[in-house]
Formats: sequence, C-alpha cells, structure tokens
Amino acid sequence: MTLLEAQLEARNLLQESPLFLHSKTTGALELSEVVEIAILDSAGKPLVDELVKPKRHIRQIATDEHGVTDEMVDTAPRWAEILPKVEEVLVGKKVCVYDQESEIQALYNSYNNIHQRWVFDPNNFYSLMDLFSRYKNERDPRTGAFLTYSLEEAARLVGIDIEIIAFRRAHEDAWLMRAILLAIAGWKVYY
Repeated sequence: MTLLEAQLEARNLLQESPLFLHSKTTGALELSEVVEIAILDSAGKPLVDELVKPKRHIRQIATDEHGVTDEMVDTAPRWAEILPKVEEVLVGKKVCVYDQESEIQALYNSYNNIHQRWVFDPNNFYSLMDLFSRYKNERDPRTGAFLTYSLEEAARLVGIDIEIIAFRRAHEDAWLMRAILLAIAGWKVYY
C-alpha cells in the first residue's frame, strides 16, 4: 500500500464519522473482560466513559499497564448495567478500535459473562492497527508480513508527543486513536 492509498483510506473512513472505542481489561487473555470503556464520536466528544466491575479479578500485570485496580471498580456498574448505553451508541455504526482482535474478544467475553446475545456486526469494527501497519509499509524480512506497532509507537511515529505519566486510561487511548487516524489522513490535529 502506498502512502497515498493509506491517506485515502483514512480520509474515506473519516467521511463515515466513525466512533472510537478503547477498553481496558482484566488482562486474562482469552478470558479478558472490560474494566473500563471509552467511546468517542468523530469529533472527539465522549459518548461513554465508564469503569466496569468485571466478573473476575483484574490481573496485576493489567493493573501495572493501565492503572485500573479491583478497588477502583468495586463500586462501578457491572457490564449489564452499562450495556444498554453501549449498544445504543455502537449498533449500526462504524467503530474504530486499535487492536481489533483483543478488543472484540474482551467485549465478547463481557457479553458471555452475563449470558447476553452478541449484537454487533464484526464488519462494523475497523482496525487502526492494521491501517497503521499498511501506512508504515514496513515488512518483516523473514515473513514478508507487515510489522505491527503498539498504540504508543504509532502515536510517536506520526509525531504525536505523548508523555506517559503513570497510566493512560481508556478515554486517552481512544483520543490517541482518533489523532492517529487524522494524522494518517493528513488532516490537522489540534491538541
């Protein structure tokens, strides 16, 4: 993919006024659950920004990464309580996530834990990590596959100066995703 093709893809996506979703999880890999969720509209306005009490405990490795503790979510609403608002905001919309596989897994697990039917069309989720990999157009010399970059690396590589002081929460990461997409599109980003 050329730089121009990546810019065009980013611009076309922005024309659809996508939402930006990021969650923090329990960190249990295939059993991960949402412990914090943020959804921003295409202008960066928060539509959902909630801590969520999970069914399982938050692993220490996850807390070390995102700063959300069991104590912080102890009095937070459960997934079933915020689900109506999340569905109202997301159903039928184009939703940008960074790591699509892990994001959908955490959402799906949170649904499963309360025995709710999955209502989202996976085709409405868009992986910014994949777009950024194609935008950078760097390949692994052994496999030929596109290299992938963390959200932090992607932000730095498009010139977003992120200063990590302790932890970034879901809202800040959703904002970073929006800024990265705008940067790929070549649109002005105001910080």
